[in-house]
Amino acid sequence: MDPIYPTLSGEISKRGIKKRAIANAIGVSDRTLNNKMRGITEFTWPEVSKIRNTFFPDLSVDELFNTEVG
Repeated sequence: MDPIYPTLSGEISKRGIKKRAIANAIGVSDRTLNNKMRGITEFTWPEVSKIRNTFFPDLSVDELFNTEVG
């Protein structure tokens, strides 16, 4: 199944960031993070802010959490 947030997924891969590091930063399990990235459950605003500010300060929230490809 494709991630619902292609930019977020791509940037994680491109920058070599471990998903476990993101999960730890927002205080969730690896499985919960995967569910959020696949759109099964939603990210909370504090989680979105923490991910953006900690790992991707050069990207806007709108860019990072865009659900459109391309």
